[in-house]
Amino acid sequence: MKKFLVAISLVVFVVAFAKVQLVLYTSVPSSILVEIEKAFERANPDIDLVVWRSGTSKVTAKITAELKAGGIKADVLWTADPSYYIYLKERGLLEKYISPESRYIPDTFKDSQGYFVGTRIMAVTVAYNTDLLGKSDLPRTWKDLLAKRFKNSIISASPLYSGTSLVWLYAMVKLYGWDFLEKLADNGLTIVSSNKTVSQELAKGSYKIAIVLDYMIRNLKSKGSHVDLTYLDENNVLIWSPIAIIKGTKHLEEAKKFVDFVISKEGQKILVEKGKLIPVRSDVEMPEGAPNLKDLISRSLKIDWSDLKKQSDELKDEFSDVFE
Repeated sequence: MKKFLVAISLVVFVVAFAKVQLVLYTSVPSSILVEIEKAFERANPDIDLVVWRSGTSKVTAKITAELKAGGIKADVLWTADPSYYIYLKERGLLEKYISPESRYIPDTFKDSQGYFVGTRIMAVTVAYNTDLLGKSDLPRTWKDLLAKRFKNSIISASPLYSGTSLVWLYAMVKLYGWDFLEKLADNGLTIVSSNKTVSQELAKGSYKIAIVLDYMIRNLKSKGSHVDLTYLDENNVLIWSPIAIIKGTKHLEEAKKFVDFVISKEGQKILVEKGKLIPVRSDVEMPEGAPNLKDLISRSLKIDWSDLKKQSDELKDEFSDVFE
């Protein structure tokens, strides 16, 4: 009987101190996630953050497959495409949650009904190899990329594979029409699969100019690469990476704690320090070289994410025709 009671006591002890496993699906770079995970678990020792990470397109494909098989297995979703969150919200797949930390975030970067909120800002902008191009020769607008001096010297990621490049494509079509894209193709724009490849080729000196995500260039520059970036005078393309709780999660309170942490001052500072990303909070210092957040917003194009969601397939088809 005594051994039985001891065994029962041990079971009760283990159950009482067992960690809750909170499952996160995300596209956030691993180097950043490691730091976020460590800090979050340190602040919440009763929660074990279980991460499944891949590119945004692969994360969405996983969710699609799971929906067909019976339901999403994640508790929290954190990727880089606001239009996809609109889709999930319309299907009733997100849990409404307005974090107390969200009051520090501009309305531009959150869902008006509280189903998702921005966590980091990425800008698709112009980067350059400092050995091949001086500051006086930099483009100030997107149309400047059509100049003859940039003939066969610009590289960009394909919107067929990169969600952020699809946003840029949508912005260019809205601003200038397909005629601009055709002229850019005639000027020798090189298309590759990913922003990572774009930034690496720019650093190698294969191209003078890149249409690429800003934080990637800041990271390369901090490691000694001869690259830099410039924000344009107008129509910079900002992409804010949302986070949301999946409807029906069995760990709602733990999921809320994770959302709170990511958009807290501590979480935002990790994104800036480890990822050179622009924070969504104006009370967190910007990464070196980035403009004031309010100023950057004023110099950026307002994206209609619902419209982008509706037009994405058509945009990809037309892009394939222009850049085949």
